[in-house]
Amino acid sequence: MNSFSLPAYAKVNLHLSVLGKRPDGHHELLTLFERVDLADELHVERAGPSGGLEFTCEAPGVPSDATNLAVRAAQLYREASGWNDGLRIRLEKKIPAGGGLGGGSSDAAAVLLALQQLSGKALPPERLMECARSLGADVAFFAANVPWALGRERGDKIEPVALEASLWHLLVTPDFPIPTKEVYRAFKLTPPRADATLLIRALEQRQIPRIRDLLFNALEPAVEALYPEMRRVKSEVEAIAGCPKPMVSGSGSSVFALCESREEAESSAARVKERHPSWRVHAVKTI
Repeated sequence: MNSFSLPAYAKVNLHLSVLGKRPDGHHELLTLFERVDLADELHVERAGPSGGLEFTCEAPGVPSDATNLAVRAAQLYREASGWNDGLRIRLEKKIPAGGGLGGGSSDAAAVLLALQQLSGKALPPERLMECARSLGADVAFFAANVPWALGRERGDKIEPVALEASLWHLLVTPDFPIPTKEVYRAFKLTPPRADATLLIRALEQRQIPRIRDLLFNALEPAVEALYPEMRRVKSEVEAIAGCPKPMVSGSGSSVFALCESREEAESSAARVKERHPSWRVHAVKTI
């Protein structure tokens, strides 16, 4: 096999508690990840024994050097496996950057998974996950390649959750990104006010109103304090789309709202797009 292509899916966080500050300076988290079908497309090709690495992406603002997480993932994999063939990586970007959807992390995880297929020197699963965790919590979730998982510690200790639930969401990304580090700097620690166990139980029974009531994001107050316009985005989603209790995903700027069906998600998306053509709007489902 000389080339491999795969989707790099987005995620939303249905629960995100910040439990405290760790000795390493990171925050102790408990989060429930859901993988959704909005996806970048990643194409990886072997390019002979040169050891070179070529990365291309036509989306504006996407770096092609080692500041790109996908490039770092390729370099890390080669160091860990001892495989040094040349690589061409091409990324088709569809997930909005700076939206709290994990796009860059998903791209990095997709590189790791693609190289497992291409290299002929597949890493043991534990070693692959070590590489993913060193790149970031969201990378570890996407590398686990599951639709549902809890993230503990820095959010990077991944525990797959066996859920049959398949949900539809209206997903809205306004025309501004939000830097994650900025949100964590502004975050003020408060006791968790929600129980992820109750949320998982409601998901098992697919109780949509109950799930809405149990959605929780401890970062949302910090996001709204830094970017007051996020309150308007949420109120617009609720007013225009008729979707109750929209919530910020991760550190924003994307907002998602749980829908009863595909038809509701798609019709809601159409109404929001018509009113706000500069926003990125999608109907997405669990995958």
